[in-house]
Amino acid sequence: MKYIVTGGAGFIGSNLVDKLIESNHEVIIIDDLSLGKKRNINKKAQFHKLNIASFDPTKKWVNLDEIGKLFEGVEGATRTFTMLREKE
Repeated sequence: MKYIVTGGAGFIGSNLVDKLIESNHEVIIIDDLSLGKKRNINKKAQFHKLNIASFDPTKKWVNLDEIGKLFEGVEGATRTFTMLREKE
């Protein structure tokens, strides 16, 4: 199966990606590397540096066809996230 994992360069997401790849699934990672690390990205996964949390389809630089192509044939999608607490 083909999966998309957003946040796939973070600790939780990268471990999930590794398990999916070990199970012979195709994996696409979408991450903006704001919290994740490039070193966490599995080399067998397809990586796209993109922030979809603040995605604005009205921007002229956004190619919706390209983004849509990422999701073609995807049977599973998962989102990993980190909640940050402001320091007092």
